Amino acid sequence: MLFTTKTEYGLKALTILAQNKSNKPVSLADISRQADISLSYLEQIFAKLKRAKLIKSIKGAEGGYALAQPAKAITLLKIIEALEGDLAIFYCMADGGCSARGCLTKKVWADVQSSVVKILNKYKLSNLI
Repeated sequence: MLFTTKTEYGLKALTILAQNKSNKPVSLADISRQADISLSYLEQIFAKLKRAKLIKSIKGAEGGYALAQPAKAITLLKIIEALEGDLAIFYCMADGGCSARGCLTKKVWADVQSSVVKILNKYKLSNLI
């Protein structure tokens, strides 16, 4: 299983928001500089995070971005699924994946998938800061 840079950069950016003690919105340009992420790529990532209601944008001269929920309420699974789509660690576990009858390995892959989901649900954004 290989996550894309969307997940890596999304986690970096979200930790910057989570560490913001001032409770003021943080501009995308500031996040881009702090995380060393291209502004245009960060815009794409933040569009996905906003659609998932993990962040919110605040308009105006003092505007920017903030977490839409407390860091302790945002699981790593929510973040990954917002950025990568539904988690399927094996092709046969994805929607529309393998439909072979009598598959001897599907139960094993289902157990592995369940364990990964459980772990990613256990860890919160607050655990990273």
